[in-house]
Amino acid sequence: MRKMKKLLGTAIAGMMALSLLAGCGNGKSPQAESSAVSSPIATASSAADVGGQTEKKPEDYKGEITVWTWWKPYFDESIADFNKTYPNVKVNLTVMGWGDYVTKFETAKASGGELPDVAMAESYWWGRFLSYKNTFVDLTTVGFKKTDIADAASNAVVDPDGKFVAIPQGLGLGAIWYRKDLAKEVFGTDDPAAIAGKYASMEDFILNAGKEVKEKSGGKLTAFTNATDVMEGLIASQVSSGKSYVDGDTLKVKENMTSAFQTLDKALKEGYIAKVNGPAMDAAWASGKVVFFPSAGWREGTIPANDKDGKGRWGVFAPPGGAYFRGGTAELIVDKGDPEKAKLAALFIKHRMFTEEGMKVNNKFGNLSAVKEIEQKKLTNGVNDYFGLDITAYFYDVLSKMKPVKYGKHDSVIEDQLKAVALDMEKSGLEPEKAVEKAISAIKSKDDSIQ
Repeated sequence: MRKMKKLLGTAIAGMMALSLLAGCGNGKSPQAESSAVSSPIATASSAADVGGQTEKKPEDYKGEITVWTWWKPYFDESIADFNKTYPNVKVNLTVMGWGDYVTKFETAKASGGELPDVAMAESYWWGRFLSYKNTFVDLTTVGFKKTDIADAASNAVVDPDGKFVAIPQGLGLGAIWYRKDLAKEVFGTDDPAAIAGKYASMEDFILNAGKEVKEKSGGKLTAFTNATDVMEGLIASQVSSGKSYVDGDTLKVKENMTSAFQTLDKALKEGYIAKVNGPAMDAAWASGKVVFFPSAGWREGTIPANDKDGKGRWGVFAPPGGAYFRGGTAELIVDKGDPEKAKLAALFIKHRMFTEEGMKVNNKFGNLSAVKEIEQKKLTNGVNDYFGLDITAYFYDVLSKMKPVKYGKHDSVIEDQLKAVALDMEKSGLEPEKAVEKAISAIKSKDDSIQ
């Protein structure tokens, strides 16, 4: 998830997906059991045992809940699907800009204002939300079990007190989307394994794939989109290899991120990056001038909208050097001291992420399920005709091999500034050593708790 993932739908085939995530496309839907929590692969009608109470008929659940989001298309369809089974639970949707979400949530929280019943935490500030104390419902009290969550995400769902408070809506696995027609022109093959297998790491990929594209196309093609996308991939690959930009409250940007800025600098100077942003970035997908698009699995839902004539010409592979999360969203139930509201919010989450009916919508919008049994059974919508590939099943395989990830409370501030400085390098030619210094200064000015 990146931000724009939340703004678009297929109508978004993704963690969160990877992708980021039913009538199961592979025709192997397991039989429903009595509880959506004890058996995640369930039908919606079997998801009604909320909070340990006696199971009721779906129509007997009544009340209202409020959800805050930036991703209207996904929730419009999810709510409509939910209400087919639970017609008497009204879900009020408050839509705001992705960039406004954290400020509005924290302002309301600090002032005692009205908060939603179901809150979103995008991966960039997932750790920030998990750091809040006494804010979210302990999900074990409303029927969820932490052991239901896929191992790769199991560390990213607990608050500072160790309480299980977050359910990943979708896991945005890092992905390299590419134009198969252009790749074949450059590399002589469009096979994803053959292309990805040429490179040992993201740094190797950025520099050497960039060089090959430039040289073999005679400069007519460019390997990558912009500095921000490239830096996101470089940051994530460094962190996933154990070289984080922060250790607790101590910044490690100079020690662990300098090489990423040096790689970006060389790629910019050698002309491996197209420097397309904004509307030009949207147009680049269909332009036939850029080969690789480092992003996340949820792009499955946005590429068809950006390249309407691109059926059959898009491929995807996991980032060279190892998988990482890039995007993805968690849902948290705000603790209002109202157990009935919490039960309805839990019901809404369970239907959408723990049942076959809900997963049809979740998969359609590119949300990769974080529910372990769904991952293991590869519950998908089947082959996506646009891509000719069951992308969700592919990313389940990637997810099963990932090391557990953990988000930190400083991530959003640090990554925002690292990417902002990367964009400065693209626009002004800022040298990498000065870029590192500028990033460190900006991060400390934004968060004085960072040393």
